[in-house]
Amino acid sequence: MEFIRNAIQKNQTRNAELPIFNKEKEELRQIVPKESLWGGGIRGLHPPRLQTAWLMEDDPLMVLAGHGYRSTEVRDRTFELQQEASTNLKGNRKLPKAKVADALASLKPNEEQTKLVAGVLYALKQIQTVCFDEEKKTFWCVPDDFRAWSKGYRTLVVDHKCERVLEFSEGFQFGKWITDREKEGWVIEWPISEGSFEEIKAKLADEYPHITVHASEMGKKPKKEDYARTLGRCESIRHICQV
Repeated sequence: MEFIRNAIQKNQTRNAELPIFNKEKEELRQIVPKESLWGGGIRGLHPPRLQTAWLMEDDPLMVLAGHGYRSTEVRDRTFELQQEASTNLKGNRKLPKAKVADALASLKPNEEQTKLVAGVLYALKQIQTVCFDEEKKTFWCVPDDFRAWSKGYRTLVVDHKCERVLEFSEGFQFGKWITDREKEGWVIEWPISEGSFEEIKAKLADEYPHITVHASEMGKKPKKEDYARTLGRCESIRHICQV
């Protein structure tokens, strides 16, 4: 013991204090993704679930920690989310209690279950989701009506297997992203505007006079649905380019 005491006394830094750890969330993101897609850094998700993407955005340690910490956090926070959903989403027809519970508990969720999880995150955490499939050139999003997107909500951009999340240093520009995908030939389900045929045609003529409506069937005149979808597309692009 005397030897240890003497060694401590000879240590010139024995009275030094550790600096207070007060790094901000963005400063903690020291591991910069090496690969990128559409201007966003690609970060792997483990476990491959939408909840992981949400927590990596919410908790900076999820980026730096190992798989064990991530798996535990996803499990615990998912349980909390399920309890919150059970209490606050009663009677929600789009998010039935039993299906939501199954989706949140699933270790390998299918597409429908991932959509339910996205719906829960949107309803409870004000988080929007874009889920893309590069090979099929398709994507789905929550909310599914582009005109309902909000500038004040965060957005998760993940691949269809939830194995990757894209991080955009200057924020995700949904309007630019979706118009770029349309130019590349991606399948986009534009919303259909409501109203009578005359009301839809009048609104198109007044607000978008330079837009030409094309028939969905070759060689035939445009129908009401063609006008309604064209108006829905115009309204959507105008809205998401503002958010």
